[in-house]
Amino acid sequence: MKKILSALLVLSIAVSALALSACDQKKTNNQNSSSSAPSAAPQISQVVQPSEEPIEVSVDEKKPRMTDAQLAELNKKITTYQGIPTFTCTSEKLDAREIGKDMSVALISENASDAYQANIERNFKRTADRIGIKTVTSAETDGTVSSLNDALSQAVKDKSKMIMLSGDLSKDTIASYIENAQANGIEVLSAGSRGTKEKDSFVDYTVPIPYENAGALMADWGIVKTKGKVHALAVNCSDSELSQTMFKGFKQEFEQYVSAEDGSCTVINANAIELGNGLANKIKSMLENDRRINYIFVFDDGAVNDAVSAVVQHGTDIKIVATGGSQEDMDLAQSGSIEMLVAHSYEWTAYAMVDYALRLAGGLTLPEEQDVPFRILTKDVIKKAIESYKDSFDSFHEICFGDAFVTGYNALWNY
Repeated sequence: MKKILSALLVLSIAVSALALSACDQKKTNNQNSSSSAPSAAPQISQVVQPSEEPIEVSVDEKKPRMTDAQLAELNKKITTYQGIPTFTCTSEKLDAREIGKDMSVALISENASDAYQANIERNFKRTADRIGIKTVTSAETDGTVSSLNDALSQAVKDKSKMIMLSGDLSKDTIASYIENAQANGIEVLSAGSRGTKEKDSFVDYTVPIPYENAGALMADWGIVKTKGKVHALAVNCSDSELSQTMFKGFKQEFEQYVSAEDGSCTVINANAIELGNGLANKIKSMLENDRRINYIFVFDDGAVNDAVSAVVQHGTDIKIVATGGSQEDMDLAQSGSIEMLVAHSYEWTAYAMVDYALRLAGGLTLPEEQDVPFRILTKDVIKKAIESYKDSFDSFHEICFGDAFVTGYNALWNY
């Protein structure tokens, strides 16, 4: 997860808070149960700043309007995902201490100084130590290719048995060092960039976290809130594997439900250099060129501030839907700067990564989908969570994701 913040954007967030205040999938959540923009002529998405392989979202001219039954189904889905997730992993039990006593894992994060990645690393190491994994090392990576290559080289020197790559790494830039580790008999895993439907040719195994479901939930929210009349601006980071994965989930859901008679989707395929450096102006320009846009969907949390800034400058009440797992992302949802956040839990993700590593080391069947849920957070959902929480807390993660995964994994690992 990339975070590019400047003093100007921090100020924009504060201003935006004031201005805004005046998919069928595996069930990991508990089961508790605006005026529309004018209809437009059928169209194919516009694409701004295309990448080498730009992804477009099209609306079928022959597709009928969504039915009331479909709308009710999606409404039920997003209501479910506003609840605290429950642990529903169906993998076989294992003896974590027996398997872990001979394991040595090199954990290499995309950027160890990034708050989200640092929390994954801390929880991975803490959990691994608690259940008796012999050795877990980590590296002081800073997001540069050289620091990642140095970390991979060190893992080979340390004779680690397994390397876990964590985060949205551009693995093509470190491919030769990954291959060197594999040539030395080290199994290389990756978590945090691909979903469950795409193989990663650069590594031996990918922890199958259903990130495409996060994108589908984002689409569902906009569809329900506009009763199918959603005119979307989708901000995709074209050089981010994770952004692309979630965007594909959004695309599939959007195209399934939205008719050309009612909705449209314009896509901005930005790159990492543009985040915090011109992207806000590009978003603002798109809002000025297409007055029908009523929702902005952001798939890389490094671009959320750009979207917030653009809406404030534009001066209209266009809603923002985003996805992310940092405390800052949740703060934006709490303030109302963004209408909805599909949140990821770093602690739950770390447990899932440990579980997958244990299964691989123990020669057990690997799950097709790891139990990592997402939760829909809004200003009202967070307010209710705070009011109902009895104890003090340090971050929203504690009250928004509960501890069902802790007791669930402990039982699964015979701990």
